Amino acid sequence: MGTVITKLNKLTRFVVILMLSVLIVAVFLQVLFRFFLDQPLAWTEELARYLLIWITFLGSAYAMALKAHIGTEYIQKFLSPLMNKIVLSIAALLSIFFFVVMVQQGYALAARSMTQTSPTLLVPMGYVYMVIPISGVLLIMNVLHVTWKDITGKE
Repeated sequence: MGTVITKLNKLTRFVVILMLSVLIVAVFLQVLFRFFLDQPLAWTEELARYLLIWITFLGSAYAMALKAHIGTEYIQKFLSPLMNKIVLSIAALLSIFFFVVMVQQGYALAARSMTQTSPTLLVPMGYVYMVIPISGVLLIMNVLHVTWKDITGKE
């Protein structure tokens, strides 16, 4: 199971890097066309906004795999090993509860928004919102994996 999660995280990292590269090009084109050619491109601003949303959510899921989110490390150094495991388990369960709600409500939002299109790019807004349940699933998998590794010391 660990190798599947590792491969998914590598894919997520690649997608985030790719999206960030496209974001940089889109913003550069917007600046170039707006200030030097005096002909702003309407689609670059919208693309940049949607890419930033996707980068934020997918980046959050990837950060969970790296344990880069705020945690309970400060408290843990004062607790016994058993209490550490309890605190980690409670934190993981609360996080998973939130991520399950995120998946359910995000999917409902994306499904409701498939008929609405974006003003400039004309893509269904459901595709923009679909990152919410996708990242929620990745977050759940990463919380389970990271917590399992922390509690057991195994992959």
